[in-house]
Amino acid sequence: MLFDKILKNSFKAMFLAGLGLFGWCTIEEPKPKPEGNKELLLQLVNSYRTSGCNCGTAGYFAPTTPVVWNKALELAAYDHCVDMFTNKFFSHTGSDGANVETRLKRRGYEWKTFGENIARGYQTEKSVIEGWIKSPGHCSNIMNPNFKEIGASKVNDYWTLVLGTRKSN
Repeated sequence: MLFDKILKNSFKAMFLAGLGLFGWCTIEEPKPKPEGNKELLLQLVNSYRTSGCNCGTAGYFAPTTPVVWNKALELAAYDHCVDMFTNKFFSHTGSDGANVETRLKRRGYEWKTFGENIARGYQTEKSVIEGWIKSPGHCSNIMNPNFKEIGASKVNDYWTLVLGTRKSN
């Protein structure tokens, strides 16, 4: 009887271990949660766009139309923040070699035009937007009248802002 119990428990343990070996029972690390306040980011971007802005060596950008939030752009930004945070790098090229165009395709965003700003080390929405405004190339993206939509994300101190216009716009 004791032998039967041991055998039964051993079989159970081997069976459960086998499930894990064959991928039937896998445990995935949870993705970090996005931390950015999208309403505030949108408000800050639109306050520059509707007021006009001097983008340093890129010149003055006249007031332009506000942008609207787009979930696909937000998710593409989030994916890139998670990748940079998880794999400890800072680049427009993902750890798998993907660029922003690839990230947009993965999220189903059919673009006419797009841009991407990344940043690291900023703690607030206001400070990251101000940092981008001080950079002529990033500021030019924010002020570009060809962009109609944005999405952004923050994971830890990694930020990504994706700007775009869909083919249908």
